Amino acid sequence: MKDYHINIFYSEEDQSYFADIPDLLMCSAKGATPAEALAEVEKEKQRWLEAASAEERPIPEPYYRPEIYAATKVIVTGEQQGVSTISEDQRSYDDDLKYIEDRVLQHQCILFLGSAIHVPPPPELTQYSYPKEKAPPIGSQLSKYLAEKSEYPAQDWWNLQRVAQHFESKTKSRFRLVEEIKNAVHVGREPSPILRMLADLEFPIVITTNYDHLYEQALDLKAEEERSTGQTVTQYQVSVYSPNNSTKSKTVDCLPIPNPKRPYVLKIHGDIDRPESIVLTDEDYIQFVLRMSDKQPFHPFGNNVLAHLMKWPTLFIGYSLVDYNLRLLFKTLRWKLDAAQIPPTYSVDKKPDDLIRDVWEKQRRYVSFIVQNLWDCVPKLHDAINRG
Repeated sequence: MKDYHINIFYSEEDQSYFADIPDLLMCSAKGATPAEALAEVEKEKQRWLEAASAEERPIPEPYYRPEIYAATKVIVTGEQQGVSTISEDQRSYDDDLKYIEDRVLQHQCILFLGSAIHVPPPPELTQYSYPKEKAPPIGSQLSKYLAEKSEYPAQDWWNLQRVAQHFESKTKSRFRLVEEIKNAVHVGREPSPILRMLADLEFPIVITTNYDHLYEQALDLKAEEERSTGQTVTQYQVSVYSPNNSTKSKTVDCLPIPNPKRPYVLKIHGDIDRPESIVLTDEDYIQFVLRMSDKQPFHPFGNNVLAHLMKWPTLFIGYSLVDYNLRLLFKTLRWKLDAAQIPPTYSVDKKPDDLIRDVWEKQRRYVSFIVQNLWDCVPKLHDAINRG
């Protein structure tokens, strides 16, 4: 190889293209088109190499080769010879899903929900109906909306934290920023079939960075169905993050033994009905990180929640671990713990970043990625648990 390999892929969560160079640590860029992402990562590569030379750091030789170049495994069966159609990765995903299925059936799995849970189904999955106008914007869609409303001047329109900070500064109004967020993610929106399936699985603890009420609405719809058929009606308890800017408030914790018929929903980035709670701008994230050092009972995560995070597996859906803030949160929750003390963590991600996957899955074994579309993965899990 005469030059470094470059990966280019599309992120549904961010509605943008990413390019990264696996051989150069943390060398990646984003763009509205593949060509733009490629052009930006070429600039990043040049800056990376110049900085390495100036600091007298070693410059790696081009090494990385994608799996497509790996030797193909050939299977000979009787009269014919063919290529294996079931990869080792797929077998691993099936094993992981079976483990998750078993723990969900035991009501011993924590669900972590991100904004990409609202992605509409692919066109080929005609069995699902979820119009785009009913789905809230996610990732860079929301950022682009705010950027256009506030005439954001920089090129990184996809950077939601900075765009939100600019919107708030330009309008000189936190109220107007939250109002725009509420109009975008809440008004006229409905829970998707995927969200309703997840509500049906009765996770006893659900943690989310979403501001909307769509998961709660899915729980309400489940309760209506239960009431009409004479079943025990599902209720739920909500705890909303507080920045504690002026007066400290205690965090509402889950029960010592969580009840799947009374799920606990922890909204760690706030709720649209509580404007002071929203974590959105750069300054909000800084305050959130500072709050993670608070002692109980003011820590954003109650003692019982933290205890169950150390006992039960966690399933991330609707996230990309490219998100720096998510990785920071994850590591904060796992701070100073030996790998033997950490329950399995799974992330459903159709196109995980190669560099993040190498570090977080292969090297440090923090997370196991299930590389599937959530519109394939969640129905499969739902059907298997209902059969169970």
